[in-house]
Amino acid sequence: MSTSKTSAIDLAGRWLLLLLLIAYTFYNLGPIFWLILSSLKSRVDLFSMPPKLLFTPDFSGYQSVFGVGAAAGSASAVGVFDSLVNSVLVSTVGTFLAVFLGTLAGYVCSRFNFRGKGDFMFFVLSTRMLPPVAVLVFYHLMFARLGLADTRTGLILVAIFANVGLATWIMKGFFDGVPREVEQIAIVNGYSRMYAFTRLVLPMVKGGIAASAGFCFIFAWNEFAFASILTTTQAKTLPVKISSAAGATGIEWTQICAAGVVLIIPVLIFFYLIRKHLLMGMTFGVLGRR
Repeated sequence: MSTSKTSAIDLAGRWLLLLLLIAYTFYNLGPIFWLILSSLKSRVDLFSMPPKLLFTPDFSGYQSVFGVGAAAGSASAVGVFDSLVNSVLVSTVGTFLAVFLGTLAGYVCSRFNFRGKGDFMFFVLSTRMLPPVAVLVFYHLMFARLGLADTRTGLILVAIFANVGLATWIMKGFFDGVPREVEQIAIVNGYSRMYAFTRLVLPMVKGGIAASAGFCFIFAWNEFAFASILTTTQAKTLPVKISSAAGATGIEWTQICAAGVVLIIPVLIFFYLIRKHLLMGMTFGVLGRR
C-alpha cells in the first residue's frame, strides 16, 4: 500500500513538474509567438478588441520591410534590407575579430605570467563596466576626426572594442581547464608551441570559442546606443532602423513587428549552426571540475 502511494506521489510530482515546464515555456515563447502573429495581421486586425487569434494573413508588413510589391512605394514603407545587410556584416566581422583576438589574449593570460597581468585582466574586464553613454561623445568626436562616422568599419571597431574583453575572460577560463601537459608533451617531442596551440589546444576549446562567439554576436547584433549616435544614413543597423520606423499615419506597428521577426531570424540561424559546439562549451566547465 505504501509503495502504491509513493508511486502515485511520484507520478503526480512528475506531472506537476511537466505542467510547470510547459507554463514556463509558454511564458518565455509567448512574446515571440505574439510578435509573429502581429506581423501577419492587417492594421485593422492588429488593433481589434478582443485580440484575434484567427485571421486572414496579411504579408504587406513583410513586403514593406523588404521593399517588395505595392507596399514598397508607400510613404510608410520601412525598407530594412540595407540595414539588415549592415547588421549582418558588422555583427559577423566584429564577432570574428573579437573572438580571434580574445582567444589569443586568453591563451597568453592562461599560460604565461607577466608583469601587470592582474591589472591587464582587470582593465580588459572594465571595458564592460562602463555604460555606453559615458563614452559616446568621445567615440563620436574620434570617429568624426578619423572619417569613420556613419561607416560599417566604425561600427565593426566598436563591436571589437566592446566584446574583446568578454571573449578574453571566457577563453581564459576554458584554456585554464586544458592541462598544460598537452603542450609540454608536444614541445618535448619536437613540435613548436604554435603547433601545439593550433592542432592540440584549440580543438579542445571549440565549445569555448562557440560560447564566446554566441555572446559577442548577440551583443553586436542588438547594439543600439553606439549605432544610433555614430550612424545617420549609410551604416544604420537594423535595431536603429526599426526604432525610427514611422509613416504618414503614425507608427506602423505591423511593419515594426515584421521587422522584429526579421531581427530574430539571423540570431536563430547563427545559434543553430554552432549548437553542437555551444552545448559542449556549456558543459565543459562542469565536466572539467569533476
